[in-house]
Amino acid sequence: MVRQFPPLVERISRALCQANGNPTDTRVKGKPMWQTYRRDAQAAIDGSGVDELVHTVRSLIEEKRVSPLVRAELAEALMRFEGESESISAVHEQQYSDFMRW
Repeated sequence: MVRQFPPLVERISRALCQANGNPTDTRVKGKPMWQTYRRDAQAAIDGSGVDELVHTVRSLIEEKRVSPLVRAELAEALMRFEGESESISAVHEQQYSDFMRW
């Protein structure tokens, strides 16, 4: 079973909603209240410069001179940060296992 993590924009939206004293899953016009904070959350992400950090981490994950163990750890951290599925981590764990057998 592949575990899914909420996307970063959703996690920030929920945090903004809670910080403003609102229940995150109460429905407003058919949608959860946290979604009303989505634009603010995306603006915070865009203004943070985090995209440069993500780009650097992705580059390190693909860099063959970086040990497979470090690449797997970076992939897992990035997956959790971005809210991707654990399948990315599984790929890098497999690469590490292959490397260790070599």
